[in-house]
Amino acid sequence: MAIGNQMALVIRGLFVKRLVTNLNVASAAMFIWDYLLTFSMEVDLVWKSRWNLTKGLYLVQRYLPFIDTVVLILYRQNGKALTRIGCRNITFAAGVIMLIGLSVSEMILTLRTWAVWNRDRRLTIILPILYFLCWGSSFIVRTIYLTHIKFNDPVYPEIKGCFQKVVTRGMAFLWMQLIAWNALLLVLMVIPAVRAYRCGGSTALTRGVYRDGVIYYLYLFVLSSINVIIIETLPDQYQHLLASVTRVLHSILTSRALLHIRFQAGGDPVRSDGLTDLNTDHIRGDGEIKFVTTKRSSVA
Repeated sequence: MAIGNQMALVIRGLFVKRLVTNLNVASAAMFIWDYLLTFSMEVDLVWKSRWNLTKGLYLVQRYLPFIDTVVLILYRQNGKALTRIGCRNITFAAGVIMLIGLSVSEMILTLRTWAVWNRDRRLTIILPILYFLCWGSSFIVRTIYLTHIKFNDPVYPEIKGCFQKVVTRGMAFLWMQLIAWNALLLVLMVIPAVRAYRCGGSTALTRGVYRDGVIYYLYLFVLSSINVIIIETLPDQYQHLLASVTRVLHSILTSRALLHIRFQAGGDPVRSDGLTDLNTDHIRGDGEIKFVTTKRSSVA
């Protein structure tokens, strides 16, 4: 009877591992496909622009998924002859890099929200404080979570990848932090969006800044909420089920948000960073948004 129960656990573990692996592969494929679709825009609108904070943040969050999702996570799930120490090191590295990428993506989205509020002095103080409280605590909890993960050796030598032995509940905290942060940014984006559309906002730039911004925040909010539901309701083995999907969607949506704004604005890439110098003070009946392209407004 004990052998039968053990076999049932092994079979269930293999099923969950295969399901997670399939979603990881799908996430990597989705990220690479989106990268190929937007590559020409990236070359024209980012690579050819001058170096500034926005460009640096964009490149970091855009290319880190190649390391954590395309290489490390897939190797963890499909690598051969992985030891317990090797699995722990790969998982720790992938987890830290993922969190860095998520935090940088959210920084870009936060800068966009701050920009559409015309760099409001109150938000200039409040948003950085809340951002570092949110992501600082996430890094602490995530590090503790990663250091407590332990792995088993494969049940059979022919089976690839890592088998997690000890599962902690730190993942839920990360997704709840994302829910709270995205909810805050969603509210801050909806308020000026309503104001702009009441003024008759209908330009492509207005739609790119407000409509796409609200939709992207909704996507991320819903996806983080689903992650929390999965962690709290399903067995522990499922808690990484949508982690890679959420991670690559953050990079994809953030990248597209910046690229679309720069494309629709047609701003000067030499004098404008195409994000923080958005100026909505000029919204008139046609809903026009302009860029402030003075040297003072550019992010060095």
